[in-house]
Amino acid sequence: MKLTRKPKSDISTSEERLMYSMQLLGDKTRYKLFKLLMLNNKMCVSDIAAELDISVSAVSQHFSKFEMVGLVDRQRMGQKICYALKPGDQLTEKLVTIINKI
Repeated sequence: MKLTRKPKSDISTSEERLMYSMQLLGDKTRYKLFKLLMLNNKMCVSDIAAELDISVSAVSQHFSKFEMVGLVDRQRMGQKICYALKPGDQLTEKLVTIINKI
């Protein structure tokens, strides 16, 4: 009888999420977007675009990646789309802690 063990090199789902999040934050614009949300709790796409002097569509594309990994919540407010860091998410909170220490 052959025993099957999980190799030690396997990466957990939470580790994959961490790695993807770190890749996202390695981009200067996405890092700035994340920091803006840290400082302002909730911001609408048009306000973020104006603050960083980039297009609304660029902001939306960056935030779609944050949404995929679960770092932000999206809320429609009339015609506007607004984002906030996901409350209570352990990874988001850890990333905020790390960035605040810099």
